[in-house]
Amino acid sequence: MQNDLSPRKRRTAWLLLAGMIVWMTGAQLLFKSAGLHAHRHPGLVQGFVLNVAMWWGLFSSGMSMLCWLGSLRTLPLSAAYPWTASIYVLTPVASAFLFNEVLSQRYFFGIALLVAGIFLSTGGAESNDPR
Repeated sequence: MQNDLSPRKRRTAWLLLAGMIVWMTGAQLLFKSAGLHAHRHPGLVQGFVLNVAMWWGLFSSGMSMLCWLGSLRTLPLSAAYPWTASIYVLTPVASAFLFNEVLSQRYFFGIALLVAGIFLSTGGAESNDPR
């Protein structure tokens, strides 16, 4: 990360990155809910056009993209991008609570590897951007 940035800009960038992760996790959960709704209500109008969860999921995806772009204005991609893998941790764990999906021990081992990979890959990320 760039050393010439103010602590406020740095903090804002990391908060935007966290926002991206939260918005995208929410979007994925909303899309799951939208899929369940579409399964229960076949047809274009009932299953999709009037599917509130789908529209909120699209909104959440858009908010995620805005946060992502905002964070990349300051953070090097090499520092920010590995954190997007946390979506692959948060989404299934939340789906276990919200949709009663079953996560195996093998899955939790995979989560541990993902978390380790995030921390290992972001430990030395710096930017050569002369901004």
